[in-house]
Amino acid sequence: MATHRESRDIARSPGWLFDIVADVERYPEFLPLIRAAKIVKRHENAYETEQSLALGLMTHRFNSRTVLDRPRAITVISEDRSFRHFEIRWSFSPLAEDHCHVDFTLDCEARSLFLIPVIQVLIMPMATSMVSAFESRAHALAVAAGCPDARQASQDN
Repeated sequence: MATHRESRDIARSPGWLFDIVADVERYPEFLPLIRAAKIVKRHENAYETEQSLALGLMTHRFNSRTVLDRPRAITVISEDRSFRHFEIRWSFSPLAEDHCHVDFTLDCEARSLFLIPVIQVLIMPMATSMVSAFESRAHALAVAAGCPDARQASQDN
């Protein structure tokens, strides 16, 4: 099973980061391998998504279920036939004002022989940059919304 774990402190509030991670339909705008993501069914604290990964000239579609525990945690699980196991966990813990500690875990094991090298060559390297991609997205959206750049304020103190 391929696993990636990462933790870091980010100069944005847990709620702000939670909302960006929960906005799956915007992933194609800033995550390179995500070609499409569409919520196909909504529940009170969850949604089901169909996602498409861009794998060179090919596209791989899979379904997932996302459980939301705002603003503390997001869990994404896929029982798609392509995977023996697929789980992403995000947790957001408040720190100082407008800062939070983020824990990210991706556990993935392919069932499909086609996907095993894809996970090793494409998906796991993407996982190592996911927290950074979401952090950059959070700061860009905050600045666009007129919020001060919390990274600069942290460096000034």
